[in-house]
Amino acid sequence: MNIVPASQNSLTAAIALLENCRLPTSDIQSQTKLFVMEENDTVIGTVALEYGGSDALLRSLSVEANYRNKGIARRLVAFIETEARLQGVKNIYLLTTTAVDFFVKMSYQATQRTLAPKFVQLTSEFISLCPSSATLMKKFLP
Repeated sequence: MNIVPASQNSLTAAIALLENCRLPTSDIQSQTKLFVMEENDTVIGTVALEYGGSDALLRSLSVEANYRNKGIARRLVAFIETEARLQGVKNIYLLTTTAVDFFVKMSYQATQRTLAPKFVQLTSEFISLCPSSATLMKKFLP
């Protein structure tokens, strides 16, 4: 299983997987760095980052149903955290309505939405795509 940037060939499958997982896709644009995990040329997972200086928004974490509970989400998060560090990110944020416990295990902490950096507050995920009840989580990347 390889994690690679989404390509023209894998983008359609990645979008379909995100939609199947009920995650937003309408705002995935060129500034969204979308990665896919592939097995035998089949997209089985996705994860993405949007950058805002030393902050980043982790988004679009999804795993194909037949591959869940096999550590793939953990591998995708570890990968994207390494990617973020390479880009000089110090704080990584995310919004979730369903995966708080998973991200707590990955050392993320819930934080107040009012404490989100301006960059995060201006994303479509924060403004409209995720409900105001979504939990904002943060992790400092050493």
